Amino acid sequence: MQEAIPPKKFRIDEAVRRRKIRRTLWIVGILLAVAAGVWLIGWLAIRSAKNAPGISYQEVGREHIDLHAPVPKPYDSNPPSSGAHYPTPANWGVYDYEINDKIFIHNLEHGGIWIAYRPNVPAKVIEDLKGIVKEFGGSKIAMAPRSANDADIAIVAWTRVLKFNLDNGALSDKQKDDLRAFYRAFKNHGPEFVPEDMGGVDPKSIQ
Repeated sequence: MQEAIPPKKFRIDEAVRRRKIRRTLWIVGILLAVAAGVWLIGWLAIRSAKNAPGISYQEVGREHIDLHAPVPKPYDSNPPSSGAHYPTPANWGVYDYEINDKIFIHNLEHGGIWIAYRPNVPAKVIEDLKGIVKEFGGSKIAMAPRSANDADIAIVAWTRVLKFNLDNGALSDKQKDDLRAFYRAFKNHGPEFVPEDMGGVDPKSIQ
């Protein structure tokens, strides 16, 4: 004959069982909330990127190659927004001379923004661009003239490019706003997150 469980012990066991169930439900609830939060952040980031200025491109590689070596796979945008590149990025900053694309591609991989302009754009436009760079404290921005541009101005992030020609020889307010929006949307969207205070290379020392 099975011995009866004393009422007091039964109540204690039942209370313990209920506490375990409640704890398990809390843990499951927290995990589901965290997962939902991560999904929502990712969804908002994708939606923001889709609505941001510019055109997306497929990644075409991330190999490290010599500065003057042929690329194993052709770049698919102008300026390049991904692909084989020099092993060390450039120091962040504004340059007044042309820099090999392979160096700046590494900056993009680190989540940087590259502003490339045709060398013959008016000096006022260059000053306007420098002003926007200053607005953002120069944070993860590299800017330099580039003869190979097929538009007056190109703003590049990893696998994303925004290009436009000047409006009567000047940057329009909309173009300035689009440049700012591009920066906010795509800074730190490269495949490698690297602190901006990590040193790079002086392009003049290797070109």
